[in-house]
Amino acid sequence: MELTELYSSTMTALFATVLIVLCIVILLLRDTKWLQRMHRLGDATRDDRTPLAETPLVSVIVPMRNEQDNVARCLDGLAAQTDARYEVIVVDDGSTDATPDILAHYAARDPAPEWLRVVSGRPLPAGWVGKCNACLHGSEFARGEWLLFLDADTAPQPGLLRDMIADATARNLDALSLFPFNELGSLAERIILPVFFQFAWTVFPLAQTGDPDAAPERALANGQCFLFRADVYRAMGGHGAVKDKVLEDVEFAHALRRAGYRLGLAFGMEQLRARMYHNFAEVAQGLAKHAWNGRQAGGWRSYWGIARMMLTLFMPVVLVLVCAASLIIEPTIPALSAFAVACAGFVTAKLFWRRILRELYALPGAYALLLPFGLAAYLFIIVRGTLAILLNRGVTWKGRSYR
Repeated sequence: MELTELYSSTMTALFATVLIVLCIVILLLRDTKWLQRMHRLGDATRDDRTPLAETPLVSVIVPMRNEQDNVARCLDGLAAQTDARYEVIVVDDGSTDATPDILAHYAARDPAPEWLRVVSGRPLPAGWVGKCNACLHGSEFARGEWLLFLDADTAPQPGLLRDMIADATARNLDALSLFPFNELGSLAERIILPVFFQFAWTVFPLAQTGDPDAAPERALANGQCFLFRADVYRAMGGHGAVKDKVLEDVEFAHALRRAGYRLGLAFGMEQLRARMYHNFAEVAQGLAKHAWNGRQAGGWRSYWGIARMMLTLFMPVVLVLVCAASLIIEPTIPALSAFAVACAGFVTAKLFWRRILRELYALPGAYALLLPFGLAAYLFIIVRGTLAILLNRGVTWKGRSYR
């Protein structure tokens, strides 16, 4: 009787293990499918029959606040743009570091760069987020048919403007947002940010951003690189439409879709590079500011996103440990089979994350083993940021506090 009960319990454990691993594999296969289908910014160039003087003027607006370490790389990249007609408007948003001096040095070069204009930011009105205020202020000086809002921590490659305009024109888009190649240096960046990006792409499915039949609330955009037709941007009220949103890019994407405009997304890893943070303190502060607003923008999908990340990162490890312990305590054929299935699920999950790390971040696949720690750290950041809002402490970014 005892042997029968033992066999029955281990068979139940085997069935549960197979079911969980099957769910994990299905989720990972779905993620692999979207990765393969995600639109990538091509190498399309302007029509050689069209003189450069007749191509649309692009106004690049770069808000800067305490960006002394990023100014040179960003502006040097913009200066090297090819096959595009453009102007660059830098908004110095009350910087207290060496940013104004560096900008003054660029503006005073001999010969003076005709494409560059540096303007001082305006005072921050009550109820506004600093970036939204700076972006709208910069747009008031823009003359272009297209407006590209670019973060200061990006490094534009020579064909960025050419390829973005060609892609937006070919797809008949009103706005186009780009995901750059993210440079991940410190250990914190390498194990937390891939988890954060994957979570965002789970909550806001990439393929649904450009689907006119999908709900507007499922749309996503990346404020690091956001291109608009100038008339569309102004018809929306510019960044004034999302003036109080810390997660302004996602909220703007929702507003565009609700207004019936065509929004596109693309991977532009050959055209744009970015280094968002440099250590754990910066990662924690940067991601904490998204915690509350991200949950509001994502609705119930935010909880599903967390559950899904836990299932694909924590569960394979937990299954292997539990099945190994069960095999030691009850060395039966079903227990051995459950352990083998758990190991297969663990390997499958790590192979998936290995591919993500190598293709999107050029990182060694071994970092896949550390991603569960990255998820644990990200959950800590989310909880900490949410509590800061609930307790009315607010979150701090670029020296400003938002509640």
